[in-house]
Amino acid sequence: MFPLQNHHQATFVYGPEIYEKLVPEDHLLCRINKQVDFSFVNEACKDLYSQNQGRPVIYLPEIMFRSAIVQYLNDYSDRDMEEAARYNIIIKWFIGIPIEDHSYDHSALGDFRDRLGENRWKKLFFIILKQIEDAGFAKGNHSVDASHVIANIAIPGTIGLIRQGIKAIMEEIEKIDPKLYEELGGKKTADKKEKIHTLKLEEKKKKLVEVVEEARAIRGKAEKLESPSVDKKIELLNQILNENIEEKKGKIQKKKEHVKDKLVNIVDKDARHGAKSDSKPFTGYKANIMKSDDGFVTNIIGTAGNTYDGNILVPLVDEKIENSSKPSKIAGDTHYGSAENRYHMLQRGITIVAPIKEDFNPTRLLSQDKFVLDKTGVTCPAGNRTMISNYNDKEGTTIFYFKKEICKQCSLKDQCTKQEGRTITIGKHHELMMEAKEYNKTQAFKDDMKERAHIEPKHAEMKRFHGMARARYWGLPKVNVQFIITAIVVNVKRLANVISSVCYLKPC
Repeated sequence: MFPLQNHHQATFVYGPEIYEKLVPEDHLLCRINKQVDFSFVNEACKDLYSQNQGRPVIYLPEIMFRSAIVQYLNDYSDRDMEEAARYNIIIKWFIGIPIEDHSYDHSALGDFRDRLGENRWKKLFFIILKQIEDAGFAKGNHSVDASHVIANIAIPGTIGLIRQGIKAIMEEIEKIDPKLYEELGGKKTADKKEKIHTLKLEEKKKKLVEVVEEARAIRGKAEKLESPSVDKKIELLNQILNENIEEKKGKIQKKKEHVKDKLVNIVDKDARHGAKSDSKPFTGYKANIMKSDDGFVTNIIGTAGNTYDGNILVPLVDEKIENSSKPSKIAGDTHYGSAENRYHMLQRGITIVAPIKEDFNPTRLLSQDKFVLDKTGVTCPAGNRTMISNYNDKEGTTIFYFKKEICKQCSLKDQCTKQEGRTITIGKHHELMMEAKEYNKTQAFKDDMKERAHIEPKHAEMKRFHGMARARYWGLPKVNVQFIITAIVVNVKRLANVISSVCYLKPC
């Protein structure tokens, strides 16, 4: 016989005591709370709030900072996080909201992110990294790599992009001169969409001419308003037309030549076309990441998708040194192994471990590495030697010249050069590169590069579990905030998991 159930509440627990009964000690948030001290946040953000004006702050910076960690840990949207902070008991406990509290509106999360901005978020990132280093982690050798992040936009074609420019001007004209706005077609013109996918090739060409002429006509009318805000939109439309359109023999057509740093969408003006490889293009951003060998992100910088990876090494390292500690060795792929990068790292007392990019030799003639170089001259594979040289002060390079009379009689002439005489260019920091080539033949180099491979799983973790595969926001400053918060999240998660692991607690 089943006993009768008493549906009346026997006891009522109210207040913080209920958390002690319901929050399990082995939960990830509980372990993060135990290992990371978040008390610094309120003081670090105090100057961003008025001390004697406005309403008192209800949800302190530490509460909102903890909320950001939960949000990115679970890949929540702002609205998802609002609901979680309202109904999830463990989350309410972690972020510091009383169980009876209704919690914040989702808009408070965006306000907090914007209030801090990328510089303040980066400051908080390094404060937590310092805690991790003080615990004995994130030291030793490092790795560096860039990961592509898709922009949170649709990618319009040429006609669609020009339409965006027209819409931007029309919206500004409506504010300045509503009468002109209506004369130009009003909302019908501003929101006009072209069904390009239904058109044949010749029809698309004709439509492009129509849209360009319409854009130019609207631009002509707008210029007469002499309004600074309208002029900015005119500049934007001009940029779109200049980068995408050309006229040949009086005919308007799509520009065929490649345009560097081309605008791809006016909704997110910082996103750019990039490529993981020749066959894998993308549109968006790059997260340039530096990671310690024990799995902690030690710096992260967001850049446009068309940025060359190797150019970000020095800013990554300098910011890390300024705010944290200096790694002794950094491993990267070929992009980071340039002579200039090696020189700059040498000045900082850091060793670069990276493959050296092979010389591009489309002619298939004898490559430069077949020649023997010394301090005073160059000897070719046929045994001929030259000491004739010219130093380029601007480029920092030295060019050695073989006399055409010698090359003309050489048995290897056809294999060596198509010119009358061969030249050999000695790049800047040549000796540094020769040392690197010798080191790259050693087992130590191979071992270092094996460690570098571990940065790929870190990229995958940040993308697959914490939403960094795609940008959440528009514009590089906000996307960079996304990258920084994601780095904070994987670091505190890593710290909690490592310290609680069996291998850390006792020898294994």
